[in-house]
Amino acid sequence: MDVTEQANYVSADESVATVNGTGQITAVGSGSTQITVSYEGETATVDVTVEEEEEDPELQSISAEPSNVTLEQGESQNVTVNANYE
Repeated sequence: MDVTEQANYVSADESVATVNGTGQITAVGSGSTQITVSYEGETATVDVTVEEEEEDPELQSISAEPSNVTLEQGESQNVTVNANYE
C-alpha cells in the first residue's frame, strides 16, 4: 500500500537537502544528509548526496559559415553560427 502522502519526512541537514510533506527532496547545497521517513511508528531512511553544480563551459570562439557571400539583388543566404566551448 502506498502511504507516501501520509508519511512524515525530516531532513537531517536542510543546508544540503530539504523534503516536503509529500516526500519531494530538493537539493540545496553540496554534501550528504539523510531523510528520515516515519509512518505509524515505523521509520526508514534515505541517504541523499548533493554534488556541486558543474561550472558552465567557457565560450572560446565562434565561427560563421559561409565566411564570404556574394549575392545578386533579390537572392538570400542563411548564415550558420557555431560556438566552441571548453
